[in-house]
Amino acid sequence: MIAETDGPTTTQLADTAHEPDTDDDRTEPDGLDVYSDALLLIDALERHDVTDLPELETATLVNLYTLLSDVQRDANDFRQEVADVLLSRLHHDRPVAGQYGSVQRTSRRNRSLKDDEDVLSMLEAEGIDRERVMTVDRQKVDEALEVTTLTESDVYEIDESEYVRKAEVDDDVKESRLQGLKDRLAASEETEAEELQQEIEALEERIDDLTSFRAGTEVQR
Repeated sequence: MIAETDGPTTTQLADTAHEPDTDDDRTEPDGLDVYSDALLLIDALERHDVTDLPELETATLVNLYTLLSDVQRDANDFRQEVADVLLSRLHHDRPVAGQYGSVQRTSRRNRSLKDDEDVLSMLEAEGIDRERVMTVDRQKVDEALEVTTLTESDVYEIDESEYVRKAEVDDDVKESRLQGLKDRLAASEETEAEELQQEIEALEERIDDLTSFRAGTEVQR
């Protein structure tokens, strides 16, 4: 199990918090759902004023909810994959820090009862009546309701609540929008690269001019 914390922790393992991140290391992950859905979500967040949700149109809210649901699911799946790899690299009580936080390996205990008859027999052997530990079986209660005149409300405390759930996802629309975003990002990167190259060339020309001016001044002296 991986435990997360935002606070500072002492670590006896390698500290990766200050590893340099360069643009050269950035590549588009292939086939990673959380990346694609996160791009779509960021695009939606940037195109709408989400600070005032009641003012948004219903279709916009549906889009936001759908994308948030997809990102949450994909992130949880990928988070578990990352945790599985981390488990082999962490030691108990030895947190390891990254740039955005730290994690550590911990353990938890799960219990499940053995066979009912075995448990009851062992308890009875110790002087514990089985009635003291017997509970109502919901499945058997439901079966009894089908053959009696009792209603569900007679034996259950019922508390109904309403919630929103994702009904379906239009993958074709998502893929089309995602490809458009990727094309825009690629075009933006090319434009930035061209602008940077122009700035470098202008700077080189300026340096050449200054160098030539200084050389001419020295000759005159």
